Amino acid sequence: MKKFFEFLQVRRLALLSMIFLALLYFVMIFADFFAPYPATLSFEQNTYHPANVQLTLRGPKVREYRVINQITWEYVRVRNAEYIHKLNFFVKGEPYKLAGLIPCSRHLFGCKDGYPVYLLGADNLGRDLFSRIVYGSRISLTIGFVATAVSLLLAVLLGGLSGYFGGATDWSIMRLSEFFMLIPSLYFILFLRSLLNAKMDTGTSYMIITLILALVGWPGSARTIRGIVHAVKREEFVVDAALEGVPSVVVIFRHIIPQTASLLIVSTALSIPGFIMSETTLSYLGLGIADPAVSWGSLINRDISTLSNLKNFPWLLYPVLMLLLVTLAFNFIGDTLRDFFDPYSAVFKKKWGVTAGKRRSGFPWFRANRAPLPCSQSSQGNGFAATSIPNAEVLLSVQNLHVTFMNLQGTEFVPVEAARGVSFEVHRGEILGIVGESGSGKSVSTTAIPGLLPRNASARGTILYNGVDLMKLSQAELRKYRGQKISLIFQEPGRSFDPLQNIGSVFWETYRILEPQITKEEAYKKASALLSEVGIPDPASRLTAFPHQFSGGQLQRIGIALALAQNCELLIADEPTTALDVTIQAQIVSLLLRLKKERNLSIIFISHNIDLVAQISDRIAVMYRGKIMESGRPEEVLKNPKHPYTKALVGAVPQFGSHYTATRMQSISEEERVKLDQLADVQGSDLSGEN
Repeated sequence: MKKFFEFLQVRRLALLSMIFLALLYFVMIFADFFAPYPATLSFEQNTYHPANVQLTLRGPKVREYRVINQITWEYVRVRNAEYIHKLNFFVKGEPYKLAGLIPCSRHLFGCKDGYPVYLLGADNLGRDLFSRIVYGSRISLTIGFVATAVSLLLAVLLGGLSGYFGGATDWSIMRLSEFFMLIPSLYFILFLRSLLNAKMDTGTSYMIITLILALVGWPGSARTIRGIVHAVKREEFVVDAALEGVPSVVVIFRHIIPQTASLLIVSTALSIPGFIMSETTLSYLGLGIADPAVSWGSLINRDISTLSNLKNFPWLLYPVLMLLLVTLAFNFIGDTLRDFFDPYSAVFKKKWGVTAGKRRSGFPWFRANRAPLPCSQSSQGNGFAATSIPNAEVLLSVQNLHVTFMNLQGTEFVPVEAARGVSFEVHRGEILGIVGESGSGKSVSTTAIPGLLPRNASARGTILYNGVDLMKLSQAELRKYRGQKISLIFQEPGRSFDPLQNIGSVFWETYRILEPQITKEEAYKKASALLSEVGIPDPASRLTAFPHQFSGGQLQRIGIALALAQNCELLIADEPTTALDVTIQAQIVSLLLRLKKERNLSIIFISHNIDLVAQISDRIAVMYRGKIMESGRPEEVLKNPKHPYTKALVGAVPQFGSHYTATRMQSISEEERVKLDQLADVQGSDLSGEN
């Protein structure tokens, strides 16, 4: 909030609205001082008296009026000077307790001789309308806040639980909200209020009306929050938190609910005047605040009874004007707060250089596997050479890995095998390329290594990392390997980063895994060095930027830097060059090769593009239908493919200089696909270019 008032300089309507509301609430708190008379004090001889305060060169004066028709209550102004009274300030009047604590009898203005002062006019009993509006604001303005707070609390709680847990919880809460939304809100409010005793004291009426408004107001917001939570909980940064054992309550309120901040801010700004209007409606219909208490709704109920009243005494519309101004003010402020706390407010950051929505990350849970974006382009002639590593130490050995998903079809769970007996090895300092079409099991097989499969998946087999079988470890034990030993960069980094968390706080969160006592400055210094290593220009200043302020290629690099933040030994790159142009693709591949050389990093590189995989990898594994069909050195696999699928895959790669009029691109026909499926069902990974 340090820069909020600077932001208001470009939002003049919001600035004026904030000043207006601040002044209004200040007057409300000290209503006894600002109001010249108590709300119930009447001057019966001054029924429907017009405003009698006038500004003159000698200061404000109070002029006397005389009634000439007590049927229509017409007044005329007395011209004689002796009937003009001086308007005094800090006048002694009715005793009261300032803010309910300090005994006092001074009022902001009045006449020392006791003549009534009507700043806005009087009502049918001669009561000062200004005083009644000031006192009425205590109920009307606070009931909006209280009802909004209760309503939003219910909406966030029930909507968050419904969206996050789903299932029976979701069904029960949504059916309950639909019941409340089935009946029009105004009718439902009137029905609930009519069931209660019509004659209640002011405090009871206030609480009853507040609860009724909150009960009616939560379903719409809850359903919206539920939809957002239901979508956000599938994002990688939320899945990461859950996999690291972060409690569900922390996940909901730290990573999910903040994503609804803009919605909640706008909802709050709109709900407050909405609830004020609802209270006004109840009071206008005689079911709200009753005498001797006063609210803006009760003023409208008592004073605006006929059109002739409005024509003859237009000042009775002042409570309606106050409602209109308050509603507009909250709307303007709501729009401004939404933009201020939303990091997508580019105009604000450009003009003022402020990082909006900055949040501190004080929890040391793993975030290293948040990384790079989509892709799948053919990269030819980049000139990358991969060298084999003879007699290198085996870092990772995957043997006979099976991954099965239980998918609900109708009323039954049907098993679907995504990986069927996958076996491969990765040597220290080696790049293993895994290539295959979509759905061949590449990502599933590698995601099973650090135990990041979804809940409906089960795995069996052997995964040895430095001789330790990861399949036999608990989730708590696996956390010692995730990030610190094995890191992943995913296909879509834009979804892997929390959009409301800047890059510096992501690194700080990651470094706190190894060093819980590390300071923010130290973490930023290390992060800056890592970003510089992966080729991010001006890294120190970019740490305060948000994910949407980076290009796809830059997010790829940041994902790689996060993967290296804990000095991992094995990096799993799941299609890190998809949807990038050839130049950026070449830069990412070059970066991975440099990191392999400088850090002796082992890499599993996954892609659809066999030509790209051959250029970067020391060995290639070709996958089809959940099995490795063929493996070997790149030159052997490309020049002398053994398996029919590998031959078809190599043949489908477009050749540089070819033209569609001379040579048509090859594709796998339906007949060939059936044969390949039959072959895959009976054949495993026994075809190797090395044998």
